[in-house]
This record gives sequence, C-alpha cells and structure tokens, in this order.
Amino acid sequence: MKIAIVGCGFVADYYMLTLANHPELELVGAYDRDPVAAARFGRHFGVAMADSLDALLALPGFELVLNLTNPGSHFAVSKAALDAGRHVYSEKPLAMSVEDAETLVRLAADKGLEIAAAPCSYLGEAAETVRGAIERSDVGAVKLVYAEMEDSMVFHENYRSWTSPSGAPWPAEDEFAVGATLEHAGYFLTWLCAFFGPVEEVTAFAARCFDDKGTKQPPQALANDFSVSCLRFRSGIVARLTCGLAAPRDRSLHVIGTDGVLSLTDGWDYQSPVYLREPDGAWGSSPAILGKVLRRLERGRPFRQWFGRRLPVKPSTAKVPGTSSRMDFARGPAALAASIKAKRAHDFGGDFALHITELALVAQHAERYPMPYRPRSTFAHDGKAPKAQAAV
Repeated sequence: MKIAIVGCGFVADYYMLTLANHPELELVGAYDRDPVAAARFGRHFGVAMADSLDALLALPGFELVLNLTNPGSHFAVSKAALDAGRHVYSEKPLAMSVEDAETLVRLAADKGLEIAAAPCSYLGEAAETVRGAIERSDVGAVKLVYAEMEDSMVFHENYRSWTSPSGAPWPAEDEFAVGATLEHAGYFLTWLCAFFGPVEEVTAFAARCFDDKGTKQPPQALANDFSVSCLRFRSGIVARLTCGLAAPRDRSLHVIGTDGVLSLTDGWDYQSPVYLREPDGAWGSSPAILGKVLRRLERGRPFRQWFGRRLPVKPSTAKVPGTSSRMDFARGPAALAASIKAKRAHDFGGDFALHITELALVAQHAERYPMPYRPRSTFAHDGKAPKAQAAV
C-alpha cells in the first residue's frame, strides 16, 4: 500500500527506520510545515517532500496518511486527510479533546474510511506472550492488573542533546506541555483494553509535581507530570495505571490471577522478558531449596519482582530503534493497511482509538472530570487480544 507522512520531527525517524520491516508499505511523499524539518528529513531519507499539506494530499495513488505531527495538530491534519479521502493512522492521542476525537471517528465512518492510532505496542511479541498466558489461564482467572509507566525525571537529564537519527531534536517544550500521561498512558491502555475489553468506570488523580522542567515555560504552561488511574472493565477486571516524570523508570506490567502472577519487565520492548510467578509473587522451583535461596536473595533488593519462570517470547528479526523504545513503530500502520487491503473493518480502529484517547485525556486532566468517570466511548471486543504481526 502506498502511504504518505505528515510531520517529520523526532518520532518520524522511528517510523522510517521500521518501515523496512514492512516492504508492503511504500512511502510516496512527506510534508512538514517547518521548512527546516522538511529539508532535514527529505535529505536524510531521500524522501520527496511536498510544498504544502494540500499538495501532499493531492498526490495520486496513495491511500494511507501517517499523521506524525505534534498532538496539537492531530485533529486538523487527520480531518484534512479524511476529507481528502485518505485513511489515517495517527500518532497518539487521536485528538486533544474527546469531542474532536469523536468527530474524526464519525467522519471516517461516514466516508467509509479507516482511522487508527498509535501506540501499537500491543502487537508486539511480548504482548502476545502475555495474551497467550492469559488465554491459557496460566494464572487462573485474572482479577487485577498493575501497570507502571514511569519515565523518571527526564527533565534533569541533558535532553537538549537528544536527537533522532536524522538530527531532529527531542521536542521538550511540547512533551512537557502535552503531558507524560497523554504521551505514555496508551502504551499500556492499549494492552489492557485489547486483553480485557472496554472500561466502564475510571477514578483518576493527577498533579503537577515539578513546576520547572528547565525549558523556561511558566508553570501554567506545563501539564500534570503524574497520574494514577483506577480502571474497572466491563469484564469485571480492575487495573491501576500510573504515569509520570518523577518516580524511577519503570515500565512493568503485573497481571494478578487466582493462581499466580504474570510480570512483564518493559512495555516499550517487543522482546521484553515475561515471568510466571506464584500467587505470593515468589518463584516456585524444583528443587525447593533453590526457591528458598531466591526468596532470601530477593529481600530488599531492586528488581526482586523479576524472579520467576521465564516464558518463551517469540523471537523477531524486525529492525527496531536502538533506544529505550524497542518497538516496531510501523507495525501499527502495516496492520491497518492489511485490514484495508482485505476490505474489512480494522479490529482496533476508530472506536478503539477513541476509547484509548478518552481514557488518557481523563487521566491527564483528572481535575476537569467528576469522579468516578464513566466513559462515553466503547468498542466491540470478542474477548481475544490481537496476535503479533510478524515482519515480512
């Protein structure tokens, strides 16, 4: 399928890197409103750059737009693409308000088009391993999930030196203004909703803990940098998700069932280790003395939750960034393109993206909503999570 990219900043490089995993996707052109960014991107990747968004959307023969602009531009760019008759895959969130996200999903449906959104980490091999363990009832009936999406105090790091392979700077001001929750909650919200279905009730709390991120932005221009959401799924499962830029880096997931615990080390790594543990979080082993030794070792030690029986994660030859985000970014667009080619509704399309967006917005801006909050969006769910999409 022929595709085009709008937005050629930091994250666009990681889509370009991982497009190599999906030769069925052919990039025909790109556009960025910043001429410096456009020139840098076009020169580094040898991509034909359009002079305007209208000019890009007028290119013949392509079907799918990858909207990789900053979040504040997501709605306008996606709407323009849909109005031009193009399917859309958007970076997260789908829009900066529930109402705008609903407008995009309705517009896509009215035009017979597909719209979906990042992140696509739920299509990774580690997620498939967790899904398989849940479906096999390795931990019995799932009752509770703890999800951590903590990225530490990145504002104390030398983030001005962070650049993508093409040389695009990390957009610090935009990241801190949009908020860690809107930027990161989706990495586990997509897993949880893909595994357990839609959320029927949310109780969230959010706060801005640090008023100075080193960007000279006034405090009121900075988003909340901590949130915690308690989620009750229609299926009866409950979960707690934390997001922030304060606590030590932790991107773990713990699925607690009646008979045991599943623990995933890193939700940003498609090949992350997954461990099966006993109900008390320990590691049952044979001979028993080994379990006793490990229990003694784990007392008071960091990462002690990673003792357990390691489950096999399907290996992958997919090329991924050599950064903390070890994900096949283009796997999401490829999955959407496959659905379009097959002329079937995308399983995790507009309704799913809208639900994830609503949950993330409520968590990021918890002070704006009465709690407990009942989402107005939902999506069809057959009780099964998606399988990993192997790179070609």
